Amino acid sequence: MENPTNNLFTTEMVKPALQAWCDAVVATGKVYTDGNDTLEFASQVLTDAYDYDNGKVLFKPTLTSGDQTFRPTKEGALSYFVGKNPNYPTDHGFLLEPWIKVWFTDLDYILTGNLAIIQCNVHFISAKREIFVNKSFVFKIDNDLKIRICLHHSSLPYNPNPIG
Repeated sequence: MENPTNNLFTTEMVKPALQAWCDAVVATGKVYTDGNDTLEFASQVLTDAYDYDNGKVLFKPTLTSGDQTFRPTKEGALSYFVGKNPNYPTDHGFLLEPWIKVWFTDLDYILTGNLAIIQCNVHFISAKREIFVNKSFVFKIDNDLKIRICLHHSSLPYNPNPIG
């Protein structure tokens, strides 16, 4: 996503930035379902949507643990999204569900300079299940005036009454 006017994040940019991320999740699943090169497509999504190629990204995916909880590298993020990386043996490819509908709710944010600090819930629907996760993102406008994610934290909602 580009911001051709200046390097200040505006309210009008928040929802399109989040929607672009949701759309990329669905698009990756479609590429997988259609039998196309998911690894290449997801790598391009990371290049376009995340700041791995230009700076640092703090990424904590939903279903990670131990030494591989945080994914500071593009390789780690790509593995979480599409799996099949022996360096990340517990990754199964979260985006390969495939998710057929993804949207956000309960949005709140703070804008400061070239950053949007965002919290929301993201809902995912596949043919098999529906889930939602709590998300925090920081989107920033890079020097090339593109909007990219530099922080992505995801967790399952707290369950005060666990079974068992």
